[in-house]
Amino acid sequence: MSETLTESELSLIHALQIRPRATWSELAPILRTTSATLARRWESITERGLAWITAYPAPMTGAGAFTAMIEVTCDLSGTKALVEALTRDPRVASIEHAARGRDLILTVQTGSLHKLSDLVLEELPRHPSVNSTRTHTCTALHAEGSRWRLDSLDTAQSAAIAALENTPPQSGSARPESLTDEVARALVRELTRNGRASAREIASVIDRPASSVRRQLAGLLRSRAVVLRCDVAQDATRWPITVTWWCRLPVRAHREVVEIVNARPELRLCMSLTGPANFLVSMWVPSLPDLLRVQEWLESRAPSLEIIDSSVTLRSRKRMGWELDTHGRATGYVTVHGN
Repeated sequence: MSETLTESELSLIHALQIRPRATWSELAPILRTTSATLARRWESITERGLAWITAYPAPMTGAGAFTAMIEVTCDLSGTKALVEALTRDPRVASIEHAARGRDLILTVQTGSLHKLSDLVLEELPRHPSVNSTRTHTCTALHAEGSRWRLDSLDTAQSAAIAALENTPPQSGSARPESLTDEVARALVRELTRNGRASAREIASVIDRPASSVRRQLAGLLRSRAVVLRCDVAQDATRWPITVTWWCRLPVRAHREVVEIVNARPELRLCMSLTGPANFLVSMWVPSLPDLLRVQEWLESRAPSLEIIDSSVTLRSRKRMGWELDTHGRATGYVTVHGN
């Protein structure tokens, strides 16, 4: 059965969504508790798989990078084996079992069009359970899950935690361009597994001096070359339903509609795509009636937007590299994002 989070646990997760690497001593006075209590609370949350902090390179699209949404139809008898294989594929960032017209929705990130083509044209069709695929290449990423927030903190607390990010970097921190590709990949790999990993912990894994890793890590984080994200098991929140709208929108209206949907706190993903459905919006909502209310709001605020199709996620099996169990809790199995 799915677990619930206490109000104090939700407050801590909300705080870490704002600043994933804030120290317990920084957060304690804002959350009106002690550093030791926060450390124990976070340990309990992560051990139960109800929240976790990960990282991935940013931006997710741009020169030399490709993000795509792939709809897959497959035989139900072979779906389990297919999902297990895709879970262990570092190119597949997220996997969702979806209702209506497609069995799986994959979020795929590769370092080249050639690598994306290999997956779509050669590897997926070879799997015995795959019947068909439909690929939508992302041309612009407008919003993604790292921006989504719980609503457990008051305005003053949120502002105080956000202000912690304005602390000047330590003197002598390495600039991001001084990082070699090998070191940068190693840092991102370890942050993907644990976004709060200390320089000393990372150094012990990659076998480099802790002082060097500390400088390089500070430079990487300051450069904004990596996105840190505090995720939460969806079933443990009051927004248990994911809905995705596949839309058609004149290109000239994309910017305007992005501003409109960004006003919704439920927004999890918004991107421009290639193909007839050239605009995608995904949100977490409390219930199916709320889904209809949000869709009505969207249609009234953006009359140029034509909703071609919509789907509800039946189950998420992988989110940004982290494998999830049937209740959406992190299992601890992580694949580093492909390139």
